[in-house]
Amino acid sequence: MTNVKQKRKGMVSQPESPDCPKLTTFEEIKKAERRNLVFVSSIIITLLILGIFLYIFSRTYAKAWRLGVPMRPDAFNSILQRSIPALVAMGGSAFLIAVVSLSFQTIVDSKILTPSMIGFDSIFMGTQTLLVFLFGTTTQFFLNPHVNFIVSAGVMVVVSFFMYSAILRRSKNNMIFLLMFGLVLSGVVSSGTRYLQTIMSFYEFTQVQALINVSLNNVNETLIYMVVPLMLILSFFMLFRHRIYNVLTLGSQQARGLGVDYQKELNFNLILIAIGMSLSTALIGSLTFLGLLAVNFARMVLKTHRHLPLFMISGLVAVITLILGEAIVELIQGAVPVTVVINLVGCSWVFYYIIKDNKI
Repeated sequence: MTNVKQKRKGMVSQPESPDCPKLTTFEEIKKAERRNLVFVSSIIITLLILGIFLYIFSRTYAKAWRLGVPMRPDAFNSILQRSIPALVAMGGSAFLIAVVSLSFQTIVDSKILTPSMIGFDSIFMGTQTLLVFLFGTTTQFFLNPHVNFIVSAGVMVVVSFFMYSAILRRSKNNMIFLLMFGLVLSGVVSSGTRYLQTIMSFYEFTQVQALINVSLNNVNETLIYMVVPLMLILSFFMLFRHRIYNVLTLGSQQARGLGVDYQKELNFNLILIAIGMSLSTALIGSLTFLGLLAVNFARMVLKTHRHLPLFMISGLVAVITLILGEAIVELIQGAVPVTVVINLVGCSWVFYYIIKDNKI
């Protein structure tokens, strides 16, 4: 008996073999994720502060240096007062786009799809073109930014609700069918928009282009302070529901087994996505691939499926990308808008991901 105990004791006290690696516990995994999150967050916050200062510098001292004039304090304060609303608009819109993109990828179970594939961009451009074509450039639909924003966002929300209620119900909640219908709708609306722009006068065409290509530096200030709070409320509401998104990632059957009404959550989140994309697109224009790049960068650096850190990091990355990109464009006086560069990089990344992993 004593020998057996000694053998057991010896077995317990034997050192671990180098061929048998030590198993990582759940607590160690959480600690590693927490350390990684703190490290990534510190870098991102530093880059965000740098981007804000660089953006302000590019519009003040850098511009004064190029013009060969001194930067007076009154001129600096005047430019700063105009730059702060632009920063608020870019920050609120970019953060919401990233949050909406991550929630959309969760419910469609794909890393390369964005809400813009449903046709928000084409609907926005078609709405602006139709308003100018039908009512001209002297009506409140064109001259009043508040009326124009309400009409544009309202049309996108109404079209989205119609697609969700009619298409999903008839196709028995087939998300692939919804995406295909969105792509077809986008093509039809884009063709109609180009036709209307061809037959309208040159002056009306230039005014439509000014509405469609929204400048990040010239967004109406009162409109910013009206819309950005709605964006932040919607963003933090979706962040508050991060545990539900964690469950939705598991799939419909597992979500139902854990007590989540999958169909109800699917429809509710599609409504939230439609509202979010309508607000951001109507305020600063089309940013098709910004959310895609930010979300996938967050997935790459965090290596987690938990949505709360993914929401936060992807939102901050989107804000940094937009502000820092706009600052660099201001510094080098580039003729290409930062939105074009973001979409070009996003397209390239999608091609790379499809070729690399051979999946959608």
